[in-house]
Amino acid sequence: MATDIRASSYPADRKRRKLRVAIITENFLPKVDGVTRTLARLLDHLNAEGHDAIVLGPETGVREYAMHPVVGTFGVPLIVYPGLKLNFSRPRFIRRLQQFKPDVCHFVDPIWLGAQMLFVVQRWMPEVPCVSSYHTNLPTYATLFGMPWLESTMWSLSRNLHSKCEMVFCPSNSTRAMLEEKGFKNVKIWSRGVDTTMFNPQARDDNLRASWGCSPVAADGKPQQGQGAIQLAQKLGLSPKASVRSSTTSPNFGPEDESFIRTPPIGPVSPLSTPHFSPPPAYTSLNDIPDLAGGTAFALPPPVLPQPFVHRYESMDASAGQGKTVLLYVGRISWEKNIRLLIEAFRQLPTPVRSKAKLVVVGDGPARADLTRLCNKLGLDATFMGHQKGTRLAAMYASSDISAFPSHTETFGQVVLEALACGLPVVGLHAQGTSDLVTPGRTGLLLDVAKAAKAGVSGSAPSTLSSRRASGDSFNGKLASDASTSPLALTPRSRPPYDRRSSSLKPARNAPGLATPIPTAADFAAAMSPGTSAFTACARSYSMHLERLIRDQPLRAAMGRQAQAEASRKTWWDAMDAVVLGYETVIEKRASSNLSDEELERMRDRQCKTAPLTGVWVRVSIMLYLLAFVLFWRYMVG
Repeated sequence: MATDIRASSYPADRKRRKLRVAIITENFLPKVDGVTRTLARLLDHLNAEGHDAIVLGPETGVREYAMHPVVGTFGVPLIVYPGLKLNFSRPRFIRRLQQFKPDVCHFVDPIWLGAQMLFVVQRWMPEVPCVSSYHTNLPTYATLFGMPWLESTMWSLSRNLHSKCEMVFCPSNSTRAMLEEKGFKNVKIWSRGVDTTMFNPQARDDNLRASWGCSPVAADGKPQQGQGAIQLAQKLGLSPKASVRSSTTSPNFGPEDESFIRTPPIGPVSPLSTPHFSPPPAYTSLNDIPDLAGGTAFALPPPVLPQPFVHRYESMDASAGQGKTVLLYVGRISWEKNIRLLIEAFRQLPTPVRSKAKLVVVGDGPARADLTRLCNKLGLDATFMGHQKGTRLAAMYASSDISAFPSHTETFGQVVLEALACGLPVVGLHAQGTSDLVTPGRTGLLLDVAKAAKAGVSGSAPSTLSSRRASGDSFNGKLASDASTSPLALTPRSRPPYDRRSSSLKPARNAPGLATPIPTAADFAAAMSPGTSAFTACARSYSMHLERLIRDQPLRAAMGRQAQAEASRKTWWDAMDAVVLGYETVIEKRASSNLSDEELERMRDRQCKTAPLTGVWVRVSIMLYLLAFVLFWRYMVG
């Protein structure tokens, strides 16, 4: 398998050349999605490192980003996917490219505009190397939108376009495996990072939780006062030894001491430590955290508070009255994100559990109105926050308890990484992207859709968790062998009772994803069709994963600490510089790099004088074409 490009492999004493990078993209700001956010990060990185770039893409009104010029073109709206357009090349693109004299051309998800510009660059600028990046599973969307016959054609087109480039970037190992299986060559990993100064547990906002109706409730039915810091301590897995400043008093709380909400020093790991209420590592040193001792998933430092206080919060069941558990979905609100599975799973939660849970949906999209009506019809406690970004988005992550991400069309899943960085365990699917980030039983739970659907179709009778333990089977965090056999085989009437004895999960493997193969797009499409027995089984299994974490606050806290530690190791600088290293690699391989600077400059000057699709005759032809179009339009209107 091809090796990855890593920024750490670059010689520290080697002076790096200044690069000129042309980026051709089908999609750009102000439309916000995973692709545009990644491009924005790349442009910021290129500017910070002293490189020049130019962006050629759809007309959005943006003329410059991060000191780099942006050139737009017209497009035709795509009916089946609102917000996207089929963009067309224009002569100005070619002139600007030749004036810019790029060292490398980067094609982002080439499919329409990229196909046109690939031909132009390789025809009139053959000395410029080309790279591409794969961000969106467009062939998969063909199946999801009811056109499975188009998927093979889309794969052929995509493979052909990417094969014309000397290097193909993709964001995750699971996506690379899928692309290589489809015949893609020279695929390299271009991962993603997270800004831990923004996305971290300390961004928690208890006023935000109060607006969601999720604050703790006192005996008189009113929200408790002075509980914000206590909730933050619970979020971080801390056991306070003093209360926050508040008007309320208690024998165990001092009125002035708030030291328990501060990050404690890192202490030695004790075999006598409890996994329930222990301090997390310091946020400034997470990159150097060693593996946990003895291979135990949650062997943590000893508690910082006396035992009497621990007893007060030892039981964090959904019925314990500690405020509602917030399930957070962040992403585009469209049906291809499989959000219907989350709604159905939330509906199937046992009534006592669902009454203590709150679903918060962050994002916008074409399905938002339909989804809102569906939640109202089902009587679900759900709040829609719309599109959010920056510190406001970080506060929503940190103020929640569980990240629910049911999408199976991702190539990376940036929102999953952001949720992990904020200390949220993730309940997702065993699919591309998500499986590269979530370690089952350690940082979240994953649903094996193939096993769940098969069990739903066969109608096999499952055993309960308690009966499995009685027979000698161990229930651990490796869902491929436990949670993906007993729970996944459930029918709507056979949910096993919750067993708190299995709350301390011990994963058999400390690697992201499950050991089983990731299902194909056709498998997902068949299993995620509402109304089928397979969908019902998947929804019930996903509901059980949610229930497990809703009931078990100590397990959530332990997973959250590990999730935050692992996510904080992924930096944006390393992720973006991997692309720059790829640029340098393909430039060095090109024969044009052997030319002297004077020879290369003379060659580019000659190309500018013989620019294609320019000149008097081309302009006259364009004017005649536009005139004919106007006359035709007036004739049709008249």
